[in-house]
Amino acid sequence: MKKINICIAGNLNIAVECTKYVLKNFKNIQLYAVFNSNDKGKDTFQKSFKKFCKNNKMIKFININDAYQIPDLIFISLHYDKIIKTEKFKSNKLFNIHFSLLPKYKGMHTTAWPIIMGEKFSGVTLHKIDNGIDTGDLISQIKFKIHIFDNAENIFLKYIKYGVLLFKKQISKIIKNKIKMTKQSELNSTYYSKDSINFKNLKINFNKTAFEVHNQIRAFIFDYYQLPVVKGFKILKSKILKSKSKIKPGKIEVLHGKFLKVSTIDYNLLLKIK
Repeated sequence: MKKINICIAGNLNIAVECTKYVLKNFKNIQLYAVFNSNDKGKDTFQKSFKKFCKNNKMIKFININDAYQIPDLIFISLHYDKIIKTEKFKSNKLFNIHFSLLPKYKGMHTTAWPIIMGEKFSGVTLHKIDNGIDTGDLISQIKFKIHIFDNAENIFLKYIKYGVLLFKKQISKIIKNKIKMTKQSELNSTYYSKDSINFKNLKINFNKTAFEVHNQIRAFIFDYYQLPVVKGFKILKSKILKSKSKIKPGKIEVLHGKFLKVSTIDYNLLLKIK
C-alpha cells in the first residue's frame, strides 16, 4: 500500500502535539517536518518543534522547497512563519490553522487585535491555503470566549489549545479526503499586517475610556515577549475600577510601590507593576 505523505510546517506546542497525534493514531504515513526560521532547537516557554523532530527517527525534516516537490502531499501549516506559493506545490492538499475566527483578523497579531477591539470571542480556523493571506475556503472552526481579564498571553495559549483540538478533530477527514469547504464571507472581514503594531515602541493612549485603555494594556501583556510600559513601569495586570476619574486622563498615582492608579476619561484603572 502506498504511503500517505504528510508535512507539518510550523513551531511551538501546536506543531509538536499535532505531530505526536499523527504518529500515534495513523499507520502507513510518511511524516515530514518544515521548521520556522526562528526555531533554534531549544525549548522555551513552548516546546521546540525542531528539537522534537530531531529526536524522532520516524520524521524526515526538509525545507519548504523540498515540500514543493513531493507529489500528493498533505501540507499543514501550524503557526508557520512563511507565506507559501501554492503553484509551486505538486499537490493541492494545502491547509492552515489560523489563530482567529476567519474572516475576521486575517494576517498578524491576532493575540492583540481582538482584545484591542473589545471582542468577546475569538477562535481558531482550519482553512484551505490559497495565494491570499488567510483567504482560503473555510473547513472548520472552534470558538472560545475572551474574558475581561484575559491578556495576549492567555489568548495565545487558548489558540494553541484549541488549535490542537481542531487538528485532532479534522485530520482523519483530511487524510480520507472527506472535508467540506465553504467560501469566506466578504462581510466582517478584517486584516492586520505585521507593521500594524510596533512592539518595539508600544504606546498607550490614556485619552480614552477605561475599557479602551484596559484593552490596549492587556493586548500587549505577554511576559515572555514584552510587557507594556507606563511611566517607566512594566505592567503585569490591568483592572477597571468602580471609581470615576476626577483628574486629567493619564495622571498616575503610585500605590505602595506595587500598583499604579491611572485616570482615563471616565473610570480609573489599577495597574499591577512587575
